[in-house]
Amino acid sequence: MKGIRFKLLIYTSLLLTLLLLANYLLQGNLITKFYSTSEKNKLINHAKEVAQYYPKDINGMKNAVLNIARALGGKVSIFDDKGNVIFQSGNFMYGRTSKIEMQYLKDVLSGKVIYTTDDIILRQSQLITLGYPIKNGEVLGAVFIHIPSFTLKNDVARLKGQFTILLILAIIISILGAFILSSLFTNPILKIKEAAEKISKGDYKTRIDVNSKDEIGELARTINSMAVSLEGTEKLRRDFIANVTHEFRTPLGIIKGYAEALYDDLVPEEEKKEYIGEIIEEVERLNKLVNENLTLSKIESGSITLKREKINLKDVLLDIIDKVKIIKGNREINLNGDDIEAFIDSEYFEMAILNIISNSIKHTKDDGKIEIKIYKDDKIKISIKDDGEGIDKEHLPYVFERFYRVKEKGVGGLGLSIAREIIKLHGGEIFVNSELGKGTEFVILL
Repeated sequence: MKGIRFKLLIYTSLLLTLLLLANYLLQGNLITKFYSTSEKNKLINHAKEVAQYYPKDINGMKNAVLNIARALGGKVSIFDDKGNVIFQSGNFMYGRTSKIEMQYLKDVLSGKVIYTTDDIILRQSQLITLGYPIKNGEVLGAVFIHIPSFTLKNDVARLKGQFTILLILAIIISILGAFILSSLFTNPILKIKEAAEKISKGDYKTRIDVNSKDEIGELARTINSMAVSLEGTEKLRRDFIANVTHEFRTPLGIIKGYAEALYDDLVPEEEKKEYIGEIIEEVERLNKLVNENLTLSKIESGSITLKREKINLKDVLLDIIDKVKIIKGNREINLNGDDIEAFIDSEYFEMAILNIISNSIKHTKDDGKIEIKIYKDDKIKISIKDDGEGIDKEHLPYVFERFYRVKEKGVGGLGLSIAREIIKLHGGEIFVNSELGKGTEFVILL
């Protein structure tokens, strides 16, 4: 398969060659016309020189005719107004000149200027003829000048030959230029192609070294950005699989151990309910993990349709605070703000806020404090701030990722990921501000 470089080289070379050929043909015609016109003007000037002597100075006229015929290597003939030959000098050229003069004499004596070439087949040379009327208010006679055309043809041919050489050189230079330009143009594209192939095979560390500031450079930078994103996504995918596997392995191991102990009658009768309770708790943990994954996948795939209605956000927050009483321990949760209404899906929105508050409870000491504020400027703003352990700056960009490890000893869950996707589904944004040892604040804008 022919590559883009070869095609670009061929197409560019063909275009430049066609343009050069068209220019060559045009220049050839212009050269021929220019020389023809120059020759005609030269003969007219000679004819005028002869005409100025007739009929006042016949001797002066004869001398002028002799000089012109000798200089041009042709023939000059003078006729009076009756068509009679007064004087002739030069090469008679086998009687061809006489036939031409008789053919056009009547027209010239009527006042016309004749400039023509005889096209007799199989002749070795052509004749260029000028017939010029001698006037002084009225036609007094005629001047005929005949010259061979080979001089004019040689001059034109010599100049066309020079143009042909220039044409060949121009075509060669054009092809070389097309090759250089096609290489300059296609090299970045080939780099992008090779990089794309590597990326498609999973080599996400591939980068394209293209520094141009045009669309190709922009494409290269976009692919580099895509590679970085894919590299990050691949890392998250591997981490996700590893974390999900870890999350499933622990409860499954516990369930298996307890079930085997019960099956083998290794558990005293009074402890069987405790073992069964542990199994149920681990099953619920697995069930919660599966449901959270399904919920997050449904939200991210866009298969969820929100049932929006006008709801008082303060009432929703009060209901959530009431629901977390059982897990908040001695932590103090305060709500400040006005009654603000918004069009939301109360079920999903409550799930998002509940996940955020649960996260704050988890990372706040038992005697800690959680402040919730709601107010409206140009947008509705909900702030959930705790005085807990806080998050290191290096972890802040990733707190909403699935199972992201904030501490090496622990694995993050899906709660914050679900909260972010639900907020985005409502057309809002969520941000996190935190300082290690001073607490964390989640800010929601609607």
